[in-house]
Amino acid sequence: MKKIASALVVSSLLLSCGFASEAKFKDYKSLTKELQAENKKNGTYATIDEVKAALEAKDWVVADVRTMEEWSAAQIKGSVRIGRESPEVALENFVLDMEGNFIKPNMIVVCNSAARASIEAETFRKMGFNQVKIFDIYQWIDKCNPVVTNYSMSNDKSGSGLKFGEYKAQHCYNK
Repeated sequence: MKKIASALVVSSLLLSCGFASEAKFKDYKSLTKELQAENKKNGTYATIDEVKAALEAKDWVVADVRTMEEWSAAQIKGSVRIGRESPEVALENFVLDMEGNFIKPNMIVVCNSAARASIEAETFRKMGFNQVKIFDIYQWIDKCNPVVTNYSMSNDKSGSGLKFGEYKAQHCYNK
């Protein structure tokens, strides 16, 4: 009986090692590329028009998951920054009422290239949002939509001394 039990333990360990070796680590670039492709295929990669509509809608939030430095450099006016660290917690301030009910059950998650947004979107979907789409701010900027910056001479001593407000990419002024 003891030999059978030992044999079962050894065989189960060998089997579990075999299954564990089949699991493969997926690096960040591969994962985000796959998620972005899924979002495009599923229609959950937002268009510029969808972002503009969401900014005006009462039941949508446009949430930016970039760092404070990225946000300060360029942000979509009307979007909210929930940051990279614990965005799930920060998000509550913008989408729930005082009783904890959804007031904005739909969201568009923004980052530079939509890589981080695609990962965060998975979490937000599991949190119960009705619709979650992703968007890259590069697309917004490249199509000559204005962004807002927080940089100014009083905040950034290395700057040119000009205060900024809304601006567009340089190529938009050369048209």
